[in-house]
Amino acid sequence: MQLTVGELAHGGAALARVDGRVVFVEGAIPGETVEAEVTQRRKDFWRAQATNVLDPADARVTPPCPYFAAGCGGCQLQYVAYPEQLALKRQVLHRQLQRAHLEFPMERIDVLGMEDPWRYRLRGEFHVLRRAGAVSLGFYRKHTYQTLPIDACLIHAEVIERALPAFARAAEDPAADRVTALQFTWAPGTNDLLWAPYPPGSADENFGARAAGWVPELNLNDDSIGIDDAGRHFRVRPETFVQVNARQRAVLYERALLFAGMDAKARVVDAYAGIGMLTARLADGAGEVIALEESPYSVRLGQLNMQLNGIANVTYRRARVEDSAGQIAQPVDVLVLDPPRAGCAEAAVDAMATLAPERIVYISCEPSTLARDVNRFCAAGRYTLVEVALVDMFPQTYHIEAVVKLQRNA
Repeated sequence: MQLTVGELAHGGAALARVDGRVVFVEGAIPGETVEAEVTQRRKDFWRAQATNVLDPADARVTPPCPYFAAGCGGCQLQYVAYPEQLALKRQVLHRQLQRAHLEFPMERIDVLGMEDPWRYRLRGEFHVLRRAGAVSLGFYRKHTYQTLPIDACLIHAEVIERALPAFARAAEDPAADRVTALQFTWAPGTNDLLWAPYPPGSADENFGARAAGWVPELNLNDDSIGIDDAGRHFRVRPETFVQVNARQRAVLYERALLFAGMDAKARVVDAYAGIGMLTARLADGAGEVIALEESPYSVRLGQLNMQLNGIANVTYRRARVEDSAGQIAQPVDVLVLDPPRAGCAEAAVDAMATLAPERIVYISCEPSTLARDVNRFCAAGRYTLVEVALVDMFPQTYHIEAVVKLQRNA
């Protein structure tokens, strides 16, 4: 069928309507007229794939990755020129804020993109595909659990790409038949590569040694790895969170610090603190930082990382934010939070709001839950949304990272 598509939806598809029904059209840029094939019919919407572009947008480009056209689900926007990707993401973020009844002018959303939007991922997870005794690694095809074998990925660090054939060969051994996926984390500026199997513990004891034999130039580790950030050294484990784009991580954290507006006496609460990369930066400009984190692995590493870097004004509390935030004594000058994609439990928002910090800095990788939670913080006139920045951590994909500042009302 022939469609003219409108705005980009969160998820990377453009919107069209057929007889009043919403159609999410993948592979189309807003304003284009395309021929599309319906790939999924549901009661409330359809999905379709653009098969022929009749009136291409000026921003349309040829995807450089050969796996994109083959249906790889790792990227969604490679056919869109990068400046237009940023403009579309800005519109998506603005629309999510609007839906949560948050009035903020789109032109005031600061967009911080990359000079080179490729080879930025320092961590990735690859699925194991076994066929006739041969093993390959790859990603799921779009909207399926079918693995597409790949041997190159333009958004991952070259070190990770180089390791893929070695680990595929290591997985051919019958002793590794329980391994269904492999996660890799690279320490930028080094040849150090952390690897981990899924399910945890499924790799045999010789798995890493087999892989190392085919990539002798790499230092493979299955326990932890050291990553440098802002002149400090941090230990990272497979099960702990780390921002996957090191170049944009610095941009994100610098903007968060700007929004925090701390002085040397500031009391800061860092919720969902993880292993402490942002916590350490906050500690530099504050009098005291209280780090809240639920994961025992992250708490142990966070405490170790503070010791490694000689940081004495950070205290870790292991607990859920909704259970621990309300127990912190006031006053609190700044609250910083970087929750997982699902955002905050409503009880966590309430607990953090009762701390009555002057400023809240919220970092998010999911605009819908960001908007929902900011709306909760702003309920009853408690806070006002005063700054929004989109930091493009995930070029070529629909994913959106943002950091916002809320100011307490008098």
